[in-house]
Amino acid sequence: MNQEKPFIEIVDAHLKSSNVRLPVFNTTAMRIQQEIAKKEPDLHLIEKLIVSDQSLTAKLLSVSNSSFYKGLQQVSTVHNAIVRLGINEVSNIVMLVTHETNFHAKDPFMHGIMRKLWRHSVGCAMGSNWLAKQCDLHGLAHEAFFAGLLHDVGMLFILTAIDELKNSDELKVQPSDALLIEAMNTLHTHHGHALMSRWNLPEKYSRIARDHHAEQFEPQDRLLVIVRLADKACDKLGIGLDSDPSIVLAATPEAEALQISEVDLARFEIMLEDSRVFEADG
Repeated sequence: MNQEKPFIEIVDAHLKSSNVRLPVFNTTAMRIQQEIAKKEPDLHLIEKLIVSDQSLTAKLLSVSNSSFYKGLQQVSTVHNAIVRLGINEVSNIVMLVTHETNFHAKDPFMHGIMRKLWRHSVGCAMGSNWLAKQCDLHGLAHEAFFAGLLHDVGMLFILTAIDELKNSDELKVQPSDALLIEAMNTLHTHHGHALMSRWNLPEKYSRIARDHHAEQFEPQDRLLVIVRLADKACDKLGIGLDSDPSIVLAATPEAEALQISEVDLARFEIMLEDSRVFEADG
């Protein structure tokens, strides 16, 4: 590959090539999401899917007993987790523990960025779920968690591609940190949308991956508005790659569209800080 090309063009070409390694969408998590979407999900099937994976079961029980979820009694089985937390919450945890495996890189610097991106994804998932419930949009809560967790999947895709490039002969000169960030910011919405399409996820999720930074958005698209507000809240608190304490959530068009009060937004920020329990050392 011609190294005279701008770095962003090299990354973009690699992302579009047949050689690029796609982040993996866990098949068990996908089957559980499909079952949850049914009017009458089969709880026994969901339990069976989880129990069939010993590693997933162990991680699910560990998170279920974390300080964020912990009740008066310790959860010792998947069945108990479903009974105590509910099937939607268990499904959310399954998504967390399976999707987290994608956020690793060979290059130490890239790995550090991956872990920050993972933390941001978790914060947006938790935040989106909380906002849906707080705004009396309970029917969207599970979808909001899913959308929040995957909204920046384009950045994950790009980081995976750059990690491959940095460990190959295609790059004659290693890119600066600033170039890495520029490539992610420039390309992630387009390629996030494309990746979700390859995963055959519903358009409502790929649309959020594409439009969560768009200047103009449809206020009636509640799922998109919720994720956008959660994304801004995480940026305000420095949960992830960016930190902008100057953001005033109550003044955002997203908060206006959701008609959420300043008191609730303050509670929202406290919840996000508490959700840091899920930050992994990596």
